[in-house]
Amino acid sequence: MRKCEKLLAAAVLLTGSVALAQDSAPAAPAQPGARYEQRRRDQAEDRLRRMSKELNLTDDQKEKLKPILQDEAQQMKTVQADTSLTSQQRRKKMRGIHRTFEPQVQAVLTPEQRDKLKSMKHEARDRHQRRRRGAAGMGNADSNDPQ
Repeated sequence: MRKCEKLLAAAVLLTGSVALAQDSAPAAPAQPGARYEQRRRDQAEDRLRRMSKELNLTDDQKEKLKPILQDEAQQMKTVQADTSLTSQQRRKKMRGIHRTFEPQVQAVLTPEQRDKLKSMKHEARDRHQRRRRGAAGMGNADSNDPQ
């Protein structure tokens, strides 16, 4: 009798753990690229929001920039999804896309806004380089940073 109770208990535990494992499995996304596409759309909107705040864009400028930034984001998405490209090829294509759209963005801005945008890009590039140097120098005893 004791042996039968142990087998029954083991079967119950095994069945429960299988059911629990099935319930806790992550659900597959409805569309594989849907999340990425939403993120790209959000990036275009975020970029427009940041530009609007930093450059004091008019409503007319926002209306003109929105389709430009969305088109750029869509083309970037296409390149990012191209698995036949190496990371270096992907980066080169994405730079080319950005260079293609940059004159369109610049055409919407005033000279003062262009100067401010240029300054913002330099600051962002500097921050990026400092972070990369900081990450590369981690664990380096000869670092010039005060401890």
